[in-house]
Amino acid sequence: MNNIHLKILGSQAFTNLLSELDYLFNLDEKLIDKNKDILVKVLFVDNLDVKKVKKILLENLPIVLFSRQKDYVKKNSLNLLDFHITLQVPIEILSFKEILNILVSKYNFFKNSKIIINDYEIDSNSRTILKKNIIAKLTEKELELILALNKENGLDKSFLLKNIWKHSINLDTHAFETHLHRLRKKIFKYYEDKNFIIEKNSLYYLAN
Repeated sequence: MNNIHLKILGSQAFTNLLSELDYLFNLDEKLIDKNKDILVKVLFVDNLDVKKVKKILLENLPIVLFSRQKDYVKKNSLNLLDFHITLQVPIEILSFKEILNILVSKYNFFKNSKIIINDYEIDSNSRTILKKNIIAKLTEKELELILALNKENGLDKSFLLKNIWKHSINLDTHAFETHLHRLRKKIFKYYEDKNFIIEKNSLYYLAN
């Protein structure tokens, strides 16, 4: 398990309390070892501007949101990921520690499944693509196509048919064209990007 470092926003009293319990948590960001430690942001959202909360949620860090409002997330249309969690105060401090351990485990799982391609973020576990806080679902074949092109850019149709659709290279099929068309249409619909996958000299590339 990683060492957990906390950055607390919106409650000096909670910061002071945890400072007295430094055997549980580390509150000094300067001491973070990026290879072994995880930074968790703890937001007391009732005391913070909603725009600031939304901006922090884009940072792809494990985040805890404390609120006295039961429907705070829904009310403010917040987009939470699997490694974000909302809690209502008050909470027992040792329970909070266990919750953080679970949260960090989820975050580590997410990091292992996340792939950055240009301005896009691909999550191979949830089969989603994200850009500018807009998330779209991918089919299994769409994901495999993207990952194949990311691994070895510049692949021809026969290679993709054989390795993704398991078709013989001599089999005449529209499987590739159909999936490629749907994927391009989806990327344009959500991100207005006409050049996500390009073709040049009968080879297919992820655009730089």
